[in-house]
Order: sequence, then C-alpha cells, then structure tokens
Amino acid sequence: MFKKTALAILIAGTSFSSLANWVGGVSYINLSDDEDGIDISLSGISGSLGYKIDSNTNFNFIPEVRIGTGISDDTVYGVDVEMDSFIALSVRGQYSLENGVYLFAAPSYANVELTASYGGYSETDDSWEFGIGGGAGYKFNESTSAEFMYEQYDGTDVLSFGVKFDF
Repeated sequence: MFKKTALAILIAGTSFSSLANWVGGVSYINLSDDEDGIDISLSGISGSLGYKIDSNTNFNFIPEVRIGTGISDDTVYGVDVEMDSFIALSVRGQYSLENGVYLFAAPSYANVELTASYGGYSETDDSWEFGIGGGAGYKFNESTSAEFMYEQYDGTDVLSFGVKFDF
C-alpha cells in the first residue's frame, strides 16, 4: 500500500514541477537500540524527497518521504541482524536563521524491516512506529546544505547525517 501511495504522490508532484520547491537528499543513517542488555547497531543509507511550503517568514513546513536500505549488519549472541529497508513519512517544521543555519523538528511515522539469521534459518519482521526528531543544518548556497538529525522511535535511536539539494 505504501508503494502505491508514494508513487501517487510522486506522479501528482510532477504536474507541479513549475512551482518547484522540491528538496531532495541523501543521508547516512544509524539505528541503535539497547533493550534488556541487548545492544544492536545498524547503519544504512537513505534518500529523501520533500516539498517546501513557503511562507512569508523564516519558518516553513516540509512534508517529506525517506526511503533507505541497510549497509552494515550486527551480530547478537550469534544471530546476524540486518536492516532490509527503512521508510519514513514526516512533516518537518523548519526555521531558517540569517547566517545559513536552520533548525527543524519533525514528527514521523516510520517502518523498519529487519532480518535475523542463525544457522541457515532466517526470520523477517517489520513494524511501523510513530516518532519525533529534530536537528540542524547549514545552507552552503541557495541549493546545497548539510544537516544532522536525531530521531526516537519507541526506544530506537536514529542518527543521520546528510546533504540536501533544493531544486
């Protein structure tokens, strides 16, 4: 269902390309969870696409979708754990300062699909969770910025660092 919704949003957005306030990006992400003495840390890479809703102030809303995949796994008690996919839908509230720095907060709804493997057997599971995040970025020029973000989903910490491009 999500894939169909994302495709519909992208198709609908192409008709508005003349009103371009699109923001795309790529980020390194790290998911970590430490529960009941079990510490898991997974990393991945994600791409994002959002649309900046302009206002007459330094404050903007940016609905955004992020889609990613794992690039490293972790082993816990002999069980190999890997991230198959990461999907997040969020609406970012962003405030731009005069010096190129911007601050943002974003409630999100995210899904992580994980596979656990041991001795030739594997099990895949995924779950959707609500979370909240925030971060800061620096705009190098009119179209390029770098940013850091921290998010929390039901005990799982997500740190990301990436670049954004306005087009």
